[in-house]
Amino acid sequence: MSAKLFRPLLIALILTTIYTIWAVVADATHSLMYHLSGGLFIAGFLLLAIGFFSSMSANGFFKGVTAGFKKQREAKLREVDGDYYEDEDEESELLEAKQKRASNRTVPYLSSGFICIVVSLLLSFI
Repeated sequence: MSAKLFRPLLIALILTTIYTIWAVVADATHSLMYHLSGGLFIAGFLLLAIGFFSSMSANGFFKGVTAGFKKQREAKLREVDGDYYEDEDEESELLEAKQKRASNRTVPYLSSGFICIVVSLLLSFI
């Protein structure tokens, strides 16, 4: 098993175990497989959320959201100091390298989330 997948799968295992134990104690009318399937689904959903938010952050989604604020701040600072200018944006090569490193962090969370959800769906048919 890859070292990159260890942390997301450990998170999934812990969340699934906590949910399954809680659900079995709180609701004894359903089987253990039913609660295990629910725990895997919740763990998978949370891992997908972590992966999607990491991916959005890595691909510059939040930079696009803050671009308007940056222009307003720059305009106000130019009123105070006419010679003020913002630093230039990162070069495309540096940005691509940063995005590649970030995608290496997000792919394990996304893949682990999908795996947990698929296993959950398969367990629900048993």
